Amino acid sequence: MRKRTGWLVLLGLTLVFTSLFTPAQTAANKKNDNANYHKRWVEKTMNDMTLDEKIGQMFMVGFQNESGPAYEVNEQAETMINEYHVGGIILFTRNVDTPSQVAGLTNALQELAWEKENQIPLMVTADQEGGRVIRIEKDTTIFPGSMALGATRSEDLAYEAGQVTGTELQAMGINANLAPSLDVNNNPDNPVIGVRSFGEDPDLVADLGTANIQGFQEAGVLATAKHFPGHGDTDVDSHIGLPSIPYDMERLREVELVPFKRAIDQGVDMIMSAHITFPEIDDTPGLPGTLSEPVLTGILREELGFDGVIITDDMEMAAIVDNFGAEEAAVKSIQAGTDIVLVSHRLDRQKASIEAVKEAVASGDISKERIDASVERILKAKAKKTTGKPMIRTPFVNETHVPKNVGTEDHQQAAAEIARQAITLVQDNDDRLPVDATQTEDAFVVSAENADAFGKAIEAHGVKTTVQSTGTQPSESEVTEIVQAAAGHDLVVVGTSSQEHGKLVEALETSGSNVIIVGLDTPYDLRGFPDASTYLAAYGYQPASLEAAAASIFGDIDPEGQLPVTIPGLYEYGHPK
Repeated sequence: MRKRTGWLVLLGLTLVFTSLFTPAQTAANKKNDNANYHKRWVEKTMNDMTLDEKIGQMFMVGFQNESGPAYEVNEQAETMINEYHVGGIILFTRNVDTPSQVAGLTNALQELAWEKENQIPLMVTADQEGGRVIRIEKDTTIFPGSMALGATRSEDLAYEAGQVTGTELQAMGINANLAPSLDVNNNPDNPVIGVRSFGEDPDLVADLGTANIQGFQEAGVLATAKHFPGHGDTDVDSHIGLPSIPYDMERLREVELVPFKRAIDQGVDMIMSAHITFPEIDDTPGLPGTLSEPVLTGILREELGFDGVIITDDMEMAAIVDNFGAEEAAVKSIQAGTDIVLVSHRLDRQKASIEAVKEAVASGDISKERIDASVERILKAKAKKTTGKPMIRTPFVNETHVPKNVGTEDHQQAAAEIARQAITLVQDNDDRLPVDATQTEDAFVVSAENADAFGKAIEAHGVKTTVQSTGTQPSESEVTEIVQAAAGHDLVVVGTSSQEHGKLVEALETSGSNVIIVGLDTPYDLRGFPDASTYLAAYGYQPASLEAAAASIFGDIDPEGQLPVTIPGLYEYGHPK
């Protein structure tokens, strides 16, 4: 009997110890098994691929129809996947309608790649930054942009914006996001970054940018920091010209590189290069960073230690095609250190770019070892463990699950909270805020952006509203017409997006109307009408931001945001303190 009791005690102790230690060991073993599986997959796939297949993996392309949207796989997409073996597809507004349609499209695209012998999933991407830059809008959650997050100063909100957006993208089959912008916007005349930046302070951009990236990545979506080494201090749009940044490395290390270094240290998946010249770093005349070995290899790879995927900005932008041509640029960018060449639109340029790289490899201008190094990084990114199953096990999504994961009430509330915390009361010289809705019979809303939605946001407070749209540069006759239309209304709300609204604002103020100005872009606009009595910065014109602005006007919320940029000659960074 004693022997049996001893055996039972031993068994009991064994079970206790097993229960204490096995889960952790099992989790560790599972993690190791996954890591080994991913490593073996990358090695086997590399060994099985032809040279043409490897080169194809280094291209990401878009597809379009000659007229109308391209909501389904078309001949261009089939050609690039089946014949040119491209490794990635980028979606634009021309490709998207509803979230369920997007999920069906991504599944159809993945099926083309999955039917191939090697079964290498596609990297499917979009620019879903929030704010001004969004590709999928209908029935999704549209967050305020990065500058609105900068006004909140909240890393938690930046993380939540990334996590929710990533969850929705993944549900639709988009496994990589070309966001966020880590550009430090310290040039008030920047025509292309602006509200896409978290602000002018490198540490703020680094803090919020890395939190945003963490949100994307923990939701199972590859994140992309852009536009390296920084597009914030330019006054030329690289879509239409070739900007230049004249600073030396000391300045770059102190400002532009700070957010990128932080993102690299915290494991960002991809970095997008900028089509900007840096003559103090690479003195080759007119050579943008995208094509510069000192920039991509010297700084990004060697100095900053980035070993993830380098992707170019679109090689069909004017900064590239007007100075080099997409084909020559594709070769130069790979020689400089690029892993993925992005050619977003035309089939002829996509074909020619891939053929140019094939010829460069055949001639020895690009080595096969150079190709292998990039392909290995790309495959490692695709093998990365994400939420759910990694894309190398199954790249497909369940289309029936889309409605419960995209555009949900909880997600919409998260976007609304960011918009509300971002609203910044920049000036209220005559104490016009808050407006008493019960004493306001009617309002006139004139806006350069989304005027109807702004009108509805004001009307939701029980105020009868008349709405009129205006351009970014209203003519004298239009200004006169708007002032006449605004006459007699208890409240006039003006949504501005340009300094060029100065004459309109001045005319409305002098007419004696009770005018509230709401900035729907960067707060730099105030330079055009500094004597305006009341100016609220909303940093965007999406519904959540417009509703938050209306709530601030009528006193439902107290504006708590702080300027993430300096308004030259008027207000410092951090105002109001």
